[in-house]
Amino acid sequence: MKPNYVAVVLGLAVAMTGVPSHADDHGKEAPSNHRIDTGMQAISNAATIGQPGHGWRYFADARKGRAVAISPGGDYFYSHGQGPTLVFKASGVR
Repeated sequence: MKPNYVAVVLGLAVAMTGVPSHADDHGKEAPSNHRIDTGMQAISNAATIGQPGHGWRYFADARKGRAVAISPGGDYFYSHGQGPTLVFKASGVR
């Protein structure tokens, strides 16, 4: 496995540890939901130069059980509890 994929998997595992386990029972939600949806929250990454995960950015929405990882090259990985999936491949031109 490439170190980048290891970093993504580790980052998403850390991000998802705070996700409470719950069922998607939309029938119990109030018809008029006045809560503000805060969306994705940034997850701190303390990896230093030379460590897996250095330069990666991680975001998670614990209430909805989803996470995003962005590689240093700009590739986007999305997870909705089923593992990371590449959703955007950055072009090599910068």
